[in-house]
Order: sequence, then C-alpha cells, then structure tokens
Amino acid sequence: MEISYTRYRIYRECPWKYKLLFVDGRKIAMTPKSSFGLSLHRALETWLRGGEISLESLLSALRSRWLSAGYPDEDAESRWYAKAERALTRFHGEEESRRTRTVAVEKEFIWTSGAHQVRGMIDRVDQGPDGAYEIIDYKTGPGAPTEEQVRKDLQMRFYALGAKRGLSLPPSTLTVDCVTAGERVSVPYDGAGEDSLDADIRAAASGIEAAAFAPDAAYCPRCDFRQDCVYSAAK
Repeated sequence: MEISYTRYRIYRECPWKYKLLFVDGRKIAMTPKSSFGLSLHRALETWLRGGEISLESLLSALRSRWLSAGYPDEDAESRWYAKAERALTRFHGEEESRRTRTVAVEKEFIWTSGAHQVRGMIDRVDQGPDGAYEIIDYKTGPGAPTEEQVRKDLQMRFYALGAKRGLSLPPSTLTVDCVTAGERVSVPYDGAGEDSLDADIRAAASGIEAAAFAPDAAYCPRCDFRQDCVYSAAK
C-alpha cells in the first residue's frame, strides 16, 4: 500500500469518505477558494524553479499557471485574480528579506514503513546560513495559525518525518507561509512523537488495504459529501 498525507488525513477523518473518493472515484467540485489556492501554489513552484527573481517574473508565472475552473462567472474570477496579484506582490517584497536559500521546491519524499510506502510532496525546503533545514508549507486561506497550531499541525509533522526519513534532511524549523494573509509562522521542530506518527500512518495504510471503511459521523458537518452520503449526520 502506498499512502500520501491526503489519503492518510482523509482516512483518519472518515474511512467512508476515503472509500467514496479513492475507491468509488467520487469527485469534489472545484470552488473559488480551492482554485485560487492551487493557482498560487502552481505559480510559486514555477517562479522558484525558473531562477528569475523579479516581481514581473512572479506575476508572469501567475498568468501562465492560473486556473479558471471553479468560478461562477468572469467577474468573480477577475476579483480572485486581483487578490492573487496583491498576495504575490506582497510575498515578493517579503521574500527579499529571507536569509535562507531555497534548496528544494515541490520535493517528493518516499520512505518505507513496515509493508507500506509513504509518499509526499513538500512545497519548499530552505537552508539557513548555519546549514539547518526549514520545511515550508504555503497556505492561501485568509488567516494564520498560532505557533502552537503549527507545532501540532499533522501535515507539517508528516512532512518533517518525510524529509527526515525519505530525504535525509533533518528539519530544524517548520514554517507555515500564509501567502494571502502575509504572515509567516515558524517554530523549532521537535521530533518527539515521530515513532507514534509513523505507526499511525502504517495502521491507516493497513486499514485501507483491508477495506475497513466504517463511517465516522464526527466529521460530517465539514464533509464535502454531507448532503448525499447515506451515513451523513449533517443533511
């Protein structure tokens, strides 16, 4: 079984939702929020890989990687596009103050956990003047997490473990870069709990492999399928 963070997260939220998505092939429709976020991620990847650091090159990357799916009409799309330009213009100005250098962009990791393969993709890895590595994840929502939230964030810890075990890049810092909000929240990485996380990932992969898809109604109010799922407690 090969398991990614997305598959792990969804299985832990609700095994039945995992079945709907990855076994039955149900699709989640694009929304302005999801289309906007994916466009920013794509633009930043293209820009960082390109080597040209000007603002114009960043905005050009946005134009070339922009997704039009998910918007109700052209006016709505234009408003979201203007929002993306503002966010990336601010991001570019803040980027000039970084003292780190980027060593990896959209970096894939793979490690073996028991009988399973764990795979993921890190938005960005930077290295400081002291040689220490920083794992960076872009967020495109309107707000920013607290340091405590970043410290406990399951996705960040999953990526940190992936960097350590799959890339031999032991992280010193975890950073959530809130591109839209214009904030960066960084915390030192504490490796405590790595073994228990690895064991839980392995257990989830084994559950998926065994087709253990019992529904969990706790997540129903936030589920994309809450209106038509036979087990929904939030219809």
